[in-house]
Amino acid sequence: MSIVAVGSLAYDSIKTPFGERDRILGGSLTHFSNAAAFLSKPKLVGVVGEDFGPGEWDFLKRKSSAVDAVKVLNGEKSFFWKGYYTKDFDTAVTEVTELNAFAKFTPAVPDNYRAGDYILFLANIDPSMQLEVAKQCRNSKLIVLDTMNYWIKNTPASLDEAMKHVDGVIINEGEAELLSGGEKNMIRAAEKLFLPNFKILILKKGSHGVMIFGRDFLVTLPAFPVREVVDPTGAGDSFAGAFVSYIDSNGLYDFDRDGIKRAAAYATVVASFSVQGFGVEGIDNISPRDVDQRMKEFQSVASF
Repeated sequence: MSIVAVGSLAYDSIKTPFGERDRILGGSLTHFSNAAAFLSKPKLVGVVGEDFGPGEWDFLKRKSSAVDAVKVLNGEKSFFWKGYYTKDFDTAVTEVTELNAFAKFTPAVPDNYRAGDYILFLANIDPSMQLEVAKQCRNSKLIVLDTMNYWIKNTPASLDEAMKHVDGVIINEGEAELLSGGEKNMIRAAEKLFLPNFKILILKKGSHGVMIFGRDFLVTLPAFPVREVVDPTGAGDSFAGAFVSYIDSNGLYDFDRDGIKRAAAYATVVASFSVQGFGVEGIDNISPRDVDQRMKEFQSVASF
């Protein structure tokens, strides 16, 4: 099996109570592949500008099995985002968003990416693009989709249609509330959102953990407690990368309860490293042994 991932590649300028970084590598596809690479390096589909540097390309090649479909647009700059977090880290305040090359992104999945069995991950991009890629990849073993408030508010019809073509959706509780028409109870929200084609619905709750709804089960897990949160940017994408890679590497395509619980625990642990550094640093600076050790700690915390 393999993973094909479609999403954004960007430069981020981030300020938090623990410091700031200027023009570091970011984007949903970056964080997804950073977390997935421990178990299953994905094949990437994205777009960048001429300013995308050698160091960034080296990173992508280390974290993926193919970058053939990451296109460089001549005369364009890469997607850029600038923002900051307040002391409680609850909300990222956006100061600057420059789509640049990403505004002209028309994702196309190469034939060699679609050979054999694979999981398709549709990161946080325009739902019309997600739908187009899902149609390109009808032969995929599974399709998992992520989204955000902006698309829920501004392109609800496109998102509704895209969600009808996937097996699983990963969203946070705020997004679930929006999608469900203001339902604050996450169990009732999930009941409203769970489409007939879904196998799983994952509701991320940040520091309160995660809830995963299957067709006939519910899994809940706490977050892994960390001493200091340095930068939460990309934590959700990191969770998705670790989760999908665990599913892929362990052959859990039927989404059985016990397998999903293990995948969610693994993803929770990997994402906990993400918040302990700026950008990709938190995960890029650790080894599989670090993940294994924290998994043992999490098992002792989460069991009773």
